[in-house]
Amino acid sequence: MIKQLLVLSKDQAFLARLNKAGQQNDWQITALTTATSIVVALNQADYDGLLWDLAASNLDTTLATVMLIRETFAHPIIAIATTPSEREQRKLYRAKADAVIDRTIAMSIFSALFDQRTWAYQNAPAPVTTPAPATPPTTTYQLGTITVDPTNYTVTKNGQALNLTKKEFQLLIYLLEHQNQVLSREQLLNGVWGYDLLGTSRIVDIHISHLRDKLEDDPKQPQWLKTVRGFGYRLEN
Repeated sequence: MIKQLLVLSKDQAFLARLNKAGQQNDWQITALTTATSIVVALNQADYDGLLWDLAASNLDTTLATVMLIRETFAHPIIAIATTPSEREQRKLYRAKADAVIDRTIAMSIFSALFDQRTWAYQNAPAPVTTPAPATPPTTTYQLGTITVDPTNYTVTKNGQALNLTKKEFQLLIYLLEHQNQVLSREQLLNGVWGYDLLGTSRIVDIHISHLRDKLEDDPKQPQWLKTVRGFGYRLEN
């Protein structure tokens, strides 16, 4: 079966090696050069794996984008680098990358690694679900024509459901619980992601931008999600 492999890299020599290996292993390779184009591609088509060259984007952008992708992408994410540092590896694994490899890796080894990670995802046991404990009813939140129901995990605008990711929904609830308060990026990172996961607030900015696109009539002139320059963000109601 042909596997669809999405690659972020500007390294033509590495891409040539990868394409040659792809011909031998039935990989259909799509190579792109920007983090944004990777996110767009994943929204438009299904891929069996993502290979991310650290030389193609700075570390903060890489970490934020990998975290964003990982929310919905249940396939291998493999980072490549020239002699990856301990710091890079630690941060990438905490962002839920599957592996960090040197770009000089033999393609036979990479193929085995990719096959093993693919097998692991395909054979992962289904999560065991237990009945949720009874909780008291939670009041819905209202922002103009936007209704947020924390109990049923729904957000509607003008009666139409908005398709929020899990983290976008969690971020919105956290902002609503602290509405009209100025929250720093670090507060939002700790409050929504649980702790200072990456030492970077870029992931917060990305999620705020996506929330604005979905909630605001004009994301460039937001009515609800306001930027407080030099401090952070405020949900104004």
